Amino acid sequence: MALVPQDNRVPGAVLTLIGSPSVAHPDGERVTPQPGAKGLALLAYLTLEPHPHTREALADLLWGESPEVEARASLRQVLKHLRASLGGVVHCDRQLVELAEPVRCDVVDFLGKAELDPEAAVAIDVPRFLAGFSIRHAPQFDDWVAETRSGLLQRYVSALGTLARDAMDQRHWREAVERADRWLACDRLSEEAARATIEARYLAGDRGAALAKLAEYRAALLRETGCAPSTALIGLGRRIESDAGPVRPGPGSDQGYARAPSFEASLIGRAPEWNALVRAWKDAVKGGRRIVLIEGEAGIGKSRLVDEFLRTVVAGGATVLRGRGYDATATVPFAPIVEALRCALDAPGLAGTDAEWLIETGRLLPELRQRFPGLAEPEPTTDPTDAWRLYEGIAQLIASLAGERPLVISVDDLQWCDEDSCKLIQFLVRRLDPAPILWLGTTTLGELERDAPAARLCRTLRAKADAETIPLAGLREEEVWQLVREMGHVSTPTGARRFARRIYRITDGNPFYILELIKTMFVQGLLAADDESGEWKAAPSVLEGGKEFPLSRTVHDVIAERVDRLPEELGEVLITVAVAGGAGCRPEVISHVHGISRLHAAAVCDGLAERLLLGEGGGVYRCLHPVIAHVVRDGLTPTRRREVHHALAASLEVLTPATDVRSVAGEVARHAERGGDHRLAYRSALLASEGALLRFAFAEALTWLDLASAVAGDRLETDEVDRRTAALMETAGWSETPATRRSRPPVTREIVGQDLDLPVRG
Repeated sequence: MALVPQDNRVPGAVLTLIGSPSVAHPDGERVTPQPGAKGLALLAYLTLEPHPHTREALADLLWGESPEVEARASLRQVLKHLRASLGGVVHCDRQLVELAEPVRCDVVDFLGKAELDPEAAVAIDVPRFLAGFSIRHAPQFDDWVAETRSGLLQRYVSALGTLARDAMDQRHWREAVERADRWLACDRLSEEAARATIEARYLAGDRGAALAKLAEYRAALLRETGCAPSTALIGLGRRIESDAGPVRPGPGSDQGYARAPSFEASLIGRAPEWNALVRAWKDAVKGGRRIVLIEGEAGIGKSRLVDEFLRTVVAGGATVLRGRGYDATATVPFAPIVEALRCALDAPGLAGTDAEWLIETGRLLPELRQRFPGLAEPEPTTDPTDAWRLYEGIAQLIASLAGERPLVISVDDLQWCDEDSCKLIQFLVRRLDPAPILWLGTTTLGELERDAPAARLCRTLRAKADAETIPLAGLREEEVWQLVREMGHVSTPTGARRFARRIYRITDGNPFYILELIKTMFVQGLLAADDESGEWKAAPSVLEGGKEFPLSRTVHDVIAERVDRLPEELGEVLITVAVAGGAGCRPEVISHVHGISRLHAAAVCDGLAERLLLGEGGGVYRCLHPVIAHVVRDGLTPTRRREVHHALAASLEVLTPATDVRSVAGEVARHAERGGDHRLAYRSALLASEGALLRFAFAEALTWLDLASAVAGDRLETDEVDRRTAALMETAGWSETPATRRSRPPVTREIVGQDLDLPVRG
C-alpha cells in the first residue's frame, strides 16, 4: 500500500484499526453508538486509501455479492449513519465519496514513523491490524484487508530488522535479542530474521541459547516447507558450535543468589576501542598483517572487549585461534600456542597443510594425529637446529588457515607467556607478515616485568609499522551510570545516579570491581531484583536515618565475603580450583580429590559458575578472574594450602594414563613440590623437562630442572640434575642461564560506605 500523506489539520475523528476497530471524537470521547461493521470498514478504507472513490466501486467493495440496486442503497444508509455520527468527516455527492476532514489513525501514524522513527513505529502492534474483524459477503474487502496487512507487516518487520541490526552494531545485545525475536515471530520462516536472533544470542555470549534457537528454526522450516536452512546459516551454526568459549550459567539456586540478577549489560564506554579493533580487522581482511595490543589494569575489561569482538568475527565467517597465558608456572611448553592451535583442529583450510609440516606441528599438538589418522609420528630429536622445523610447521599450518579465511590469532595475558612461547610468537608474526591475519594480544599493567620475555615481545610488536596499542581505562562516571541503569532495569530517568556516582568513586570505574561490589550487595540482601521487571531495589533498612552500608573496605574483602557465604561443599571445591591455578581442574580430578562422583563434581562446579566464581571452557573449570583465585588462596593457612597441592598432585598422578604422563608432568611436579612430596616432584620435574626438550622448549626444560634441583634428595639426584642441566645448556647454546619471571598478585582498591537512590523493596 502507498504511504498515506500526513494531514496537519485538526482531525475530525480518531480511528483505531489496531485490534478491533473503533472511532472516537477528536477529544478522545468514544462515538456512541459506534458505526456498524460496514460503516467502520468504509471509514477504514477511505482513511487508508485517501482519494475520491466512486459509489459503484465502494458498493462493489463492501456489498460485492449483493445486487447492484441493494448495494447502492446499503451504501447510502451507511453514509447517512456516518454523517450523523461524525458530522462532516465524510463528503459525498451523486458520484464520488471521500474524506472531507482528516482522520487521525494509528495505522497512518505507524506509516509515518516507519521510515523516520523505527523505534516508535514498532511500539505500534501492527500485526493486530483489524484483528478479529470481518464483514459478510465482501470478498473484495477481505482481499484489500489481506493485502494491506501484508504491506504493513513488511514495513513492520523491516523496521524491526533495522532496529535489531542497529542494536547489534551498537552492541546492545539485550535489545538486539528482543527485537530479533519479534522480527522472527512476525516472519517465522525468514532466514534473515532467524540469523539475527541466533547471532544476537551468540554475540551476547549465550552460545547455548543461540544453538537452541538454530535448532528450533531448523525444525520449523523442515516441518512447514520440507527444506533445510541455507549453507550460510548452517555454517554459522558450525562456527558457533566450534567456539570453545564458556556456556553462560543459569541463575543461582540458593536464596542469596536467587535474588541476584545475571548482571548482563552491553559493552558500555568502549566505542573508540571497538572502532579501532574493527578498523584493524578490516585492514587485515583487505590483505596484510595487523597487530593490536590491548593494555590495562586487572579487571578493566580487556577480556570482555576481546570476547565480544571475536564473536563478531566468528559470526562474520572468519577463523579465530585463541590462547591464554596463565598466572602459574607453565605446565606444557608453548601452552598459549597449543591452546590456540587446538581451535584449528576443525577449521577450514587445515587439510591444505602439507603432511610434512603437520607431522612437525604434531610435536606440540598430538591431536592432529586423531584428525589425520595416517599422520606419522615426528622423529625424536633434541638437536636445536631442528627447532626451525617445528616453528615452520606451525607457520605453514597457520598460513593454510589464513589462505581459506581471514584469521585472528588472539593471546590473552601476554605478560604470563613463557620464554619459548614468546620466541615462537615473534617468529610467527615475522614469518607470516603478508598473510591476512590480525594478531591480537592483551596485557595487564603492573604485571609485566621490564626484563621478562613477554615484555621484550611486547616492545618488539609495538615497534612494528602495522601495530597499534589500545589502552583501556576505567569507565567514566556517566558510563558507570549507564551500566547500572541497564543492569538494574532502572525505570526512572534519573534513578541510581547517586548510587552510580558512589560506585564510581569507590572503584575508579573498574568494571570487575564494580560487579564484585554489586554482587556482594545482593548476597548481603542490601539489593534485590523485582521478580517481574528485574528492576533493582534497595532494602528498606538500608535507607533508615542515612545509615551507611556495612560494606568491606577492599575488593579482596568483598570477594572473601561472597566466598564465606558459600555452602561448605561449594567452598571446598572452590579452594581446590583456586589452588590448581591457571591450569584449572577437570571434574575427574575434583571427583578424586573430594571423594565424590564425577557427575556430582561437575554439578558443584556448575553451582560455583552460577555464582560467577568459576568459568568453564573445554571441560576445565577455572576461577572466573585471577583476583578471585588470589583471594581464595590468601585465605588459606599454609598447612591447608600444602595439603590441597598434595591432593592435586596425587590425583593427577593416579588419573593420568602412563602414555600421557609427560603431558601433565609439569603440573604434577608443581603441586607435589608445593605439597611437600619431594620424591614425586623430582620424578615429575625430570619428566616435564624431557617433554619440553622434545618440543625444543629449552627455557621451559630448564625451569623444570631448576625445580628438580631444589627438591633433590641426595647427591645422586643432584648430580643427575647437574648433568642434565649441562647437556641442556650445551644443546641450547647458552653460556648462562636466562632470568626467570615472577608473578605478583593483582592490586585492589579500598571500599567505603555509599548511598542508594533506587526504589525501596516492599
